[in-house]
Amino acid sequence: MIAVESPTYYGLLQILESLGMRALEIPCSPQTGLSLEALELAVRTYDNIRAVVAMPNLQNPLGSIMPDAHKVRLVQWCEDHGVPLIEDDCLSGTADFDTPLAAAKAWDRTGNVIYCSSVHKMLAPGVRLGWIAGGKWHARVEMLKFALSRPNEMLSQAAVAEFMATGGYERHLRRLRVALRQQREWTAQVIAATFPAGTRLTLPRGGFHLWVELPEGVTSEAVFEQALREGVYVAPGLMFSNSPRCDGFIRINCGTPRSTRVEHALGTLAAAVHRLAA
Repeated sequence: MIAVESPTYYGLLQILESLGMRALEIPCSPQTGLSLEALELAVRTYDNIRAVVAMPNLQNPLGSIMPDAHKVRLVQWCEDHGVPLIEDDCLSGTADFDTPLAAAKAWDRTGNVIYCSSVHKMLAPGVRLGWIAGGKWHARVEMLKFALSRPNEMLSQAAVAEFMATGGYERHLRRLRVALRQQREWTAQVIAATFPAGTRLTLPRGGFHLWVELPEGVTSEAVFEQALREGVYVAPGLMFSNSPRCDGFIRINCGTPRSTRVEHALGTLAAAVHRLAA
């Protein structure tokens, strides 16, 4: 059994299912991330939790940032209980802060944290490059990587390494942060102005997404189906949990620059929610 945040990235749920593993969903707060109290209750209830997978910085889909004090507690909790922590840190580079967000791995003193990151979200979707600091399991990770996918092609690795070495990557990130902040704020303003009463959201301090709570009685599945019929794609909350607890939410992507096409799509979504809320 693998403890995961709830809601969590749907791809993680698919991976666990494909591996024949069970996901144990731990509640996650938009302000502080994974609930450490719920995690403690879970370990008292289940004796077969084999790992915790968490995204402390800009959690997908909530956008929450776990306070450093909570990261310290999470790392220590996992160490005390002999449970590996797998940290996904692929979005922290988009945070609005001048000082980089600290990874939970920064407080790992025993190699119990497996740290994962990439440039996929930060640089270009087609650059499928990432890295792992495997802690005490690093040799095993290297062996599995070689056995499952063999070496990555070298040209993209060399090009990205050179780009990072010149300082171009940091300049790119500064521009990206500004653009994403503007797009998130504009999208949130459109939602506030056009969606019906009862719609709520928390504006995150980084990332590409807004997690939007729909008015009471409106389901994400119904919104998804209506929008899809009009050629608009939105991620229904049902995707982010194995239970129906997130069916009252949708995730809206803010990664695409503002345009008439994006404005039309948001208007289509707003109209669909209005019809369903009526």
